Amino acid sequence: MGGKRFLLGVAAAAVLTAGGGSAWAGKADDTLVWATASEMNTPDIYYGNQREALIVTYAMCDSLVHRDPITNEYKPLLATSWAWTDDRTLDVKLRKGVKFHNGKEMTAEDVAYTFNTLAPESSGMAFRALVDWIQNVEVVSPYEVIFHAKHPAPAALEYLTGTSPIFPKGHYDNAPTVPTADGKTRRDYGAVLPMCTGPYKLQEYKPGQSLTLVKNDQYWEGSPKGKPHIGKIVLRTIPDVDTQVSELMTGGIDWMWGVPPENAKLLAEQDNITVKSAPTMRMSFLSLDASGRSGDNPMKDIRVRRAVFYAIDRAALVKNLIGPGSVVQKSMCTMNQFGCTDKVPDYPYDPAKAKALLAEAGYPNGFDITFYAYRDRQYTEAVANYLRAVGIRTNIQFLQWGALRPIVVGGKAQLAHLTLGSNGMLDASASTSYYFKFTGDDYARDPQVRDWLETADTSTDPEKRKEYYAKALSRIQDQAYFVPLYTYGRTYAFNKDLDYPLTPDEMAHFYLARWK
Repeated sequence: MGGKRFLLGVAAAAVLTAGGGSAWAGKADDTLVWATASEMNTPDIYYGNQREALIVTYAMCDSLVHRDPITNEYKPLLATSWAWTDDRTLDVKLRKGVKFHNGKEMTAEDVAYTFNTLAPESSGMAFRALVDWIQNVEVVSPYEVIFHAKHPAPAALEYLTGTSPIFPKGHYDNAPTVPTADGKTRRDYGAVLPMCTGPYKLQEYKPGQSLTLVKNDQYWEGSPKGKPHIGKIVLRTIPDVDTQVSELMTGGIDWMWGVPPENAKLLAEQDNITVKSAPTMRMSFLSLDASGRSGDNPMKDIRVRRAVFYAIDRAALVKNLIGPGSVVQKSMCTMNQFGCTDKVPDYPYDPAKAKALLAEAGYPNGFDITFYAYRDRQYTEAVANYLRAVGIRTNIQFLQWGALRPIVVGGKAQLAHLTLGSNGMLDASASTSYYFKFTGDDYARDPQVRDWLETADTSTDPEKRKEYYAKALSRIQDQAYFVPLYTYGRTYAFNKDLDYPLTPDEMAHFYLARWK
């Protein structure tokens, strides 16, 4: 944006438009309004797999286990205790007296229903690492279940934290049937609005526009999440960052994230706004169709894939564009995840080498390719400029995630700019297994990588897990299957009346927020 005069101009305009949201923001109305540029395709995290859906899930739902966002300590939530009776059997005792927002008590039947519904591949859930380890869940008594694992699952507790909410038995029974691209039909489980036990209740959802949560006054005593403090939380989808900025300045919203550096400086000068930056776990990377799922294409040639690596000045992106808290990403994981390593082959910025590799691969004049993306258009355009400089001419197709997702999993994306927050999970399996174990997102299709990851994912020996994650990560990098770019730093701007704790998991834990 072009300076303070522009900011004041859009701020004045926003006075006329801010009332278009679901609620007026601020302490006086006890309503926290937050804005995001990405359209949420469903508030069900099992089928949405978006950061916005995860934030909403943490506020309105409970899982069996709570990982404290400050200390990373595991604490009992809907489960009161858990114990492995052998390496494939997890016994879980449940909390009594907890009620869903519809007044029904949560019991073992609900826990078993949730996971037995989602665990089969036919469920179509998005982030399968959460449930792929589960054979089935057995009801022992009204307040006890046993998880039977397909194999040893050392990351099971991590998978049972906030990313795995418990829904009531029969929750998906009325899911609508929708047509598929091949002329068949499927059940659209993501169309069912979540019914949970958490600190906030879902009041209203307007797809593509807003979502409203209200405080659950009956939330159970003793929860490690604590009692909710703010009466109402409203999510508004505002694609344009300048509009978000103006709304924040004039009171239309209370909280925004992903503030560009030029906006952050100007917002920090405002008396009513707090601006803070923090690192996150969200990775930005390029997916390259090395296996040819989309048909014959340049990315099948390792020389082309390595040329893409050499073409991009990742350090410059971080320094000049992404902003505070961001770092160059070395491999397909973040360093706070168990098993991650940055001791992998590296590709320093070298456009001359990139051009030479392209010529060697038979593309002395470069080539044209469709480049898919869905988040942070200006970052994608910067990457495209680097590629264009060495001869890779991109046709950017910038889509909402709901539209891009079927293209990616359908094997139609030769080149895509993607991001992953690993659902905030502190285990390398959350990223590596998602993209390199022959899932719909796997464009490498490398049996060696898959087998090494399977060993790492299922071993109960921590050192063996580290060894095999390192093997897999090194080969992924050597073969240039993906191009890790950077991990995001997030700059947040929010109402100075808001007492809000920043955490490094890129989560907005609004159940912890309160007014000063």
